[in-house]
Amino acid sequence: MQSILLTISLLFLTAEAQCQTRSSFEESSQTSIEIIDNGWYDAVVSYYNPSTFQKSSYTLSVKVEYDRVTAIDFGNGGSVHAGYNNSGYFYNGGILSMKKDNQGNIVAGTTRVSVVDSNGTRTFDITIE
Repeated sequence: MQSILLTISLLFLTAEAQCQTRSSFEESSQTSIEIIDNGWYDAVVSYYNPSTFQKSSYTLSVKVEYDRVTAIDFGNGGSVHAGYNNSGYFYNGGILSMKKDNQGNIVAGTTRVSVVDSNGTRTFDITIE
């Protein structure tokens, strides 16, 4: 009888230890937030206009807010941005995908932004390194 109770006790202790280990792992993986700080960054911006087949790449400043590119500054006084504008275009996309090194550090963020207006759609592939 004692050996049966001992066996049952060991089974419960093993099951409880596995549950605690699993819940600690889940908590730690849920609380690790991987973000790029808000602010302006230099980025490689590849431009494509499917109407004209024009492709170009530039190093431009982009604004990041909450892991999303919300503005592209063209450096000549021109820009496009998310949110309200009086220029009649729609700004879509910008959510960053993070690339990490072997230690888990963020080494780059990439995204695509589309701008749609009366002239058609233009896409911007953005890489922040």
